[in-house]
Amino acid sequence: MRIAVVGATGLVGAVMLEELASGDFNIPIDEIIPIASQHSAGKEIEFKGEYIPVHPLTENSIPDVDIALFSAGSKVAWKYAQRFVEKGAIVIDNSSAFRQDTNIPLIVPEVNLNTLTADDKLISNPNCSTIQLVVALAPLRKFGLKSVFVFTYQAISGAKTRTLVQFLEEWEDMWIWLEGKEWSQIVGEHPYSEQIPPPFFSNVVPEIGKIAGSNEYTEEKKVRFESKRILGTPDLNISTTAVRVPVINAHSEAVLVELAEKTCVADIISEYQQSPGIKFCARTPTPVSVSGKRDVFIGRVRRDPERDNFFHLWVVADNLRKGAATNAIQIAEYMVNEFL
Repeated sequence: MRIAVVGATGLVGAVMLEELASGDFNIPIDEIIPIASQHSAGKEIEFKGEYIPVHPLTENSIPDVDIALFSAGSKVAWKYAQRFVEKGAIVIDNSSAFRQDTNIPLIVPEVNLNTLTADDKLISNPNCSTIQLVVALAPLRKFGLKSVFVFTYQAISGAKTRTLVQFLEEWEDMWIWLEGKEWSQIVGEHPYSEQIPPPFFSNVVPEIGKIAGSNEYTEEKKVRFESKRILGTPDLNISTTAVRVPVINAHSEAVLVELAEKTCVADIISEYQQSPGIKFCARTPTPVSVSGKRDVFIGRVRRDPERDNFFHLWVVADNLRKGAATNAIQIAEYMVNEFL
C-alpha cells in the first residue's frame, strides 16, 4: 500500500502524517510519499523514526500510489487530483475545489459513509466547521431537524499558515499592546484591508473568506451548502455566522436547533452518548481540552427558555484533526478495507 500526502509540509499535511504514523487506523502502509511544492525540494519529513525526502510536485512527477491525501489548496487539487486518479489512485481532497460538485462525494464518516462505492475515486473532505456541525446534527435527525442557527468561533490554525505566523508575531508584540498603544499604532494608519488582514491577537473578526453575496462570507456559505448536502436535507434552514477568534487550535460552535418532534434534553444526551465520533461532556468542552483529540465534543445541551422545542448545543473539535486530517484518513481507511 503506497500512500502519498500532497501538501505534506503544511499544517494539515503534517497532521495527516502524524495520524498515519500513529498506527491507530486499519491501513497497511508499505510506503509513504510526502509531496509538496518546488519550494520544499530537498526537505525531509520524519515518519516513524525515518527521514523521508519530500518530492516536488510537477506534471511529470506523479507517482503510482493507492491513496493520495491532498491538502495543498484548491489550485493544486484542480490541476493534479484527476491526474492521480488516472494513474489508479483514490484521491481524498481536503480543499474546497470539489465540495460543490454534486457528482463528487462529500463525506463525513459518522454521517454518510454508506454513500461511497467502489467507483468513487475522487472524494472531497468537507470544510472543518461543517464536519463538526454535521456530526452534532446527524443524531438529531431522529427528532426531525426544522432549522439550525450556528455561530462558529474558529481557531487561527484553520486559516492559512501565514495567518498563524501573523498571529504568533502579534503575540510577540503583546507588550506593546499592554503598554496602552492602539492597534492602529502597531499595524499602521489603516489597520487592515482586503490585502492586509486585521490583527487577530486580542481581537474577534467576523469575516472568514470573501463576500459571497447578501453580505455573507464564503465560509458561511460553505457551512450551509455542505451541511445540507451531507445530511441529505436540502430544505433544512441553516443560518451561519463565522468568526475568527484568537485561539491557536480547535474550533467551537454555538448551535441552536429547532426540532420537529417534542423531545427533551435527556433524550438528546442519550442519542449523543450512543453516537460514534461524539464525546458528550458533563463539563463544558473548550479548545484547550479538545486540541489534539479526534472526536467531536458536545456540552451545554439545554432547552431554550423562551422558544418551544429549540435546543442549544456547544460543539468543539480539533479543526486540524477531525476537521481535516483525521476525517480524510477515516475515509481512506474505509475505502482500503471495503474496496481495495
